[in-house]
This record gives sequence, structure tokens and C-alpha cells, in this order.
Amino acid sequence: MKPLKTKANEWIYLLYDQCSINDKEKIIMDCPLYFKLEGFADEPVVYIRATHEGLEFGFEATKWLDGHTPFPYMYKKHTLKWADLEKLSKGEQQEAILNLLMKTISSRKRQYWKCQYCGGKIAIEHRFDPNTCHGCASENFGVIY
Repeated sequence: MKPLKTKANEWIYLLYDQCSINDKEKIIMDCPLYFKLEGFADEPVVYIRATHEGLEFGFEATKWLDGHTPFPYMYKKHTLKWADLEKLSKGEQQEAILNLLMKTISSRKRQYWKCQYCGGKIAIEHRFDPNTCHGCASENFGVIY
């Protein structure tokens, strides 16, 4: 299997070829482009989205409304402003995008911890406490979700 950074770099090159990701006028605004973290935990996704400000980097995760209602939410982590992007050569743009994408991936991966009971890597939004996933909390502590 290819290293994650290699896969991310190939994905960015593909975006340049197919989506004109570096062209503010051509890319569709607010339509996220997803990169799946294949083979990691529940295979979360990170995204790059063009906004009027620039390229936004983040990840999708569950947000719990009122503590009981799950809601899909996009967590913004970084922005690469159009003005800054336009100052760079194509290669420098791709490197800047890769660096911010890898920072976003790293940030998301750090939110996964191992459950003390089942041993699964579980995202923060699906844990009862720092060491217990929701499923194991129901099984071991009688917590009802």
C-alpha cells in the first residue's frame, strides 16, 4: 500500500488536472472535494473546498446537538487565501496544498483514540469518555444512546 502522503500528493495532482483547483474563476464554490483516509479506523474523510476567501481544508464529523442528536458537520481547520496561492508557482501551490492537507489529516487522526474494551480506534465524537467508545459504554456501563 502506498504511503498516505504519496496518495495525497497524487490526489492533488489529479485535482489540478481535472478540477482547476487553483483557479478561483473555474472551480465550483462550496463544493467540497473529499480525500478518504483508507485503511485508518472508520476511514474518515478530509476535504478541500473553494470559498470566496480561498481554499478551505477540514474534515467531516458528527456534531451532537443538545447532546443527543447527531448532525453531520464540517470542521474547518485551515485556509489558503487566493491572494497567497496566486503568488506561487504551480509546484509551490501543490506543495502548499499538500502541506495543509497533511496538517488537516494529522489533526483528524489525533482525535482517534483506542477504546479500552474493544481496542478499536474511535473518533472523539463517538466516545463516552477518553478511553471508552459509545458501544462499549452501553455494554459495560449500561449507557443508552
